[in-house]
Amino acid sequence: MAKGLIALLLAATAAASPAQLADQVDLKKVVRPQPGPGEAMIVLRAWADSMAGDNRILFHRYDPAAAKVQTGPEGKPVGVKLTYTYALFGGTKGERALRAAIVPAGDYVLAGRTFNGNYTDIFCFGAPRFTLKPGEVAYVGDFQMIALAKMIDGERRNAMPWSLDLEAARTQLAAVYPDLAPKLAAWAPVNGARFPCVGDEFTAYAVPRAVEQGGPGG
Repeated sequence: MAKGLIALLLAATAAASPAQLADQVDLKKVVRPQPGPGEAMIVLRAWADSMAGDNRILFHRYDPAAAKVQTGPEGKPVGVKLTYTYALFGGTKGERALRAAIVPAGDYVLAGRTFNGNYTDIFCFGAPRFTLKPGEVAYVGDFQMIALAKMIDGERRNAMPWSLDLEAARTQLAAVYPDLAPKLAAWAPVNGARFPCVGDEFTAYAVPRAVEQGGPGG
């Protein structure tokens, strides 16, 4: 009876694990996890003039055929949240802070961003999607985080300018993951991925056509 119960609990844990949100790597710790079989790494750099609260960039597992994000048993998206707030993981304002997460290989979408843990922008009207192969170390770019900036039409909105500096990112990664830094390569995103909208504000987000998969020079 006891053995049967233990086996049942182990089976339940194994079934639930793919539905959990992956944790980002704490680069302040001496011991850092390495990608295992069937896993890959997402690497980015984020910066802002002001960083208050618990703010994150969202990457969700994506099903291109069904045009929807994958969800767990509770109906919540599966993927990873990369915290860019300096107060939580070190760094200073204006610094391009390195962030990394180990995730299962597969299809993903840059799904959105959160502010202070309670407000979410979701890019469900069109977003970059990309595929991670086992063992891949993918640099998805640098993100400038802007909250409620005044736009040319006079309205205040959130913004997230994107740029790519692979060599600078590789240099930063080498300081914490010297063995993985040579493997760092730029992602190959495809704009326009749509999925059901769940959040507080819905919009679209796209990277420049020149770096989109199949684009000029991409």
